[in-house]
Amino acid sequence: MQPKGISHVRNFGGNIRFRPRKRYLPRDEEDVLCILDEHRTGTVRVIGAGHSWNGGIETSDALMDLRHLRWIRVHSDRRRVAVGGGCRIAELLAHLALRGLTLPSVGLIARQTVAGAVATGTHGSGRHSMSHYVESMRIACYSSVGKAEVRIVDSGQALRAARCSVGALGIVLEVTLRCVPQYYVHERCVWHPDLDAVLDNESAAPLQQFYLIPHTWAYLEHERSVAPDNRRSGAAMLYRAYWLIVIDLLLHLGIKLTASLLRSRRTVDILYRHLLPACIFPKWQVTDRSDRQLLMRHDLFRHLEMEVFVQRAKLRPALDVVSEVLRAADNAAYEVSASVHDRIRALDMQDALEKVRGSYSHHYPICVRRVPPDDTLISMASCHGMEEHDWYAISLITFTEPRLPFQNVARFLATTMALLFNARLHWGKWFPLNSGEVERSYPGIREFRAVCKGFDPRGVFRNPFLEKAIFRTPDHHSS
Repeated sequence: MQPKGISHVRNFGGNIRFRPRKRYLPRDEEDVLCILDEHRTGTVRVIGAGHSWNGGIETSDALMDLRHLRWIRVHSDRRRVAVGGGCRIAELLAHLALRGLTLPSVGLIARQTVAGAVATGTHGSGRHSMSHYVESMRIACYSSVGKAEVRIVDSGQALRAARCSVGALGIVLEVTLRCVPQYYVHERCVWHPDLDAVLDNESAAPLQQFYLIPHTWAYLEHERSVAPDNRRSGAAMLYRAYWLIVIDLLLHLGIKLTASLLRSRRTVDILYRHLLPACIFPKWQVTDRSDRQLLMRHDLFRHLEMEVFVQRAKLRPALDVVSEVLRAADNAAYEVSASVHDRIRALDMQDALEKVRGSYSHHYPICVRRVPPDDTLISMASCHGMEEHDWYAISLITFTEPRLPFQNVARFLATTMALLFNARLHWGKWFPLNSGEVERSYPGIREFRAVCKGFDPRGVFRNPFLEKAIFRTPDHHSS
């Protein structure tokens, strides 16, 4: 339980840097409770893998690392697994695979901690987020008199809040998740001329994720579906090696070289118009285990990411806004389409658009993933108080530094899409909106605040990011 030597803490993206007063590596739950009692008038946050781009982990007081709390216990019914809060997703997937099991949903990477992934609504494509599959939690929090205690959360609004809590309820000691028999995924990559063609293929490939390619503005689909049997293709290993070397490594190195080092729009254009199409083989179809096929090495290169969620009915106009604004940012002479111009004018944001015009050349594929509605209060796909519609995550990534040009464009897109489409931002990605802009999109956020108050009456688990994004009500008074 002794505090570690104090040094600056940085996140994966390198955009968050802070120095806590104390940093702890608790050995067990009793240590966690002692730490909470010691800091009951301060601020306590937890760091997992640090694979987030907002200030969720920041604290000037106590920072906790739960790497020693990483047990895994598969229940006798083989439908649930209890996981220590510090366990990494990769470790959990490997443990389940040995038993012929896996998780219903995984994100693009497996280096995150389970508790961190759940807390931020981490998702894959075509399935609910990981948060939706949480059956219960054990959380270290505070009683009404400020004494540290452990609560079991397994039903009602408390569970819906805990499933995606951004760390605002307390320290997640254990998560019990649903698990399923291991399944295999059939995959190929295909080009499409427009969004209609991609969505028309969704019923045949429900696990698909797709990319809007900058400069060409064509669509590339990762066509994915559950295989009828658990049989691995003979070329599956070669396919994974090819994807790792050519796409995850060489393509990304090409992006770093052309966009970040050379800063050349022309070479980025060549990369996407000529080199990328030459690397995609639509006739190459493979089948492999889900936890191999659904993961990518998204964590190999430092970047900054913002992810925006919109409902299915708003996907087309949302992608129109994204592509038109990025084209205007890339080329000052570009005239946005009449429909997008009218939407921006209705918001009285023409001047804001002019400020980003010609300021930034986007250089990374825009990934789009479908997430069915979650049974949570504030996950990005929460259906609380709403009709149950699928949500689509639109991911914007930059490799260039300085990052201010990207951030200016991304902030403009986040603001306009929140106003136009009630868009939601991923809790684990770069997050330029404030709670007033957030509240209108989340019918469950007031109930979430009420649950948090019952677990944390003094606000020990809050920090400036949470105050700005969740707890500061529109009249600027904390709830």
